[in-house]
Amino acid sequence: MVRDFISLIFPQNCINCQQSLISEEKYLCTGCKIDLPLTNDYQNESNDLFAKFSFESKVKTANAFLYFHQRGVTQKLLHQLKYNRKKDIGVVLGSWFAPQLTNLEIDFIVPVPLHRSKLRKRTFNQSEQIASGISEELNVEVKHQLVKRIIATKTQTRKSKVERWENMENVYSEIKEDISNTSALVVDDVITTGATTGMLCQRLVEAGVGQIHIACIARGK
Repeated sequence: MVRDFISLIFPQNCINCQQSLISEEKYLCTGCKIDLPLTNDYQNESNDLFAKFSFESKVKTANAFLYFHQRGVTQKLLHQLKYNRKKDIGVVLGSWFAPQLTNLEIDFIVPVPLHRSKLRKRTFNQSEQIASGISEELNVEVKHQLVKRIIATKTQTRKSKVERWENMENVYSEIKEDISNTSALVVDDVITTGATTGMLCQRLVEAGVGQIHIACIARGK
């Protein structure tokens, strides 16, 4: 009731086009949501994202929800999520993405963890928010504490693909829980070279996971 009243006085605007939103719309107006740059990766098992992880036989699928373009709607959504601390955007994006993942057999979801120093600065893990949105729609458990990031690496932006993979070695803790022959969905916000997600997959493989599926909100075209 209070939230609805506040929305009437201070209407929310579309993150992309700034048009006022109606009560049923969340963060994007209907027009901008329809025009989202969907990858439709889920319709092509041999998509470009999967190719980044095809060296690991236990990775069965890899799907991105949206293409990422500089100054595009995807960047605007993720910027609001990560830097303006609008955590609910992650949940909403996860819920929008979830219908593309319904055909996967998943026992649990693993969000890519943040190092405690970055978590302290940002106050939340954006991948956990996305995983929560997927979890609510698919009714699958999120294992928040399965693996931790134990080394804080410097920015990967200016590193080559090989340097990024080398930079990610041993950044995750070993997995102590028995996950033998289970099926995991690894969730990230953006995947570029795949180093961050790939090293997490390696930890899952070392722990005996049966199958891995990868899902992220955005990737390059």
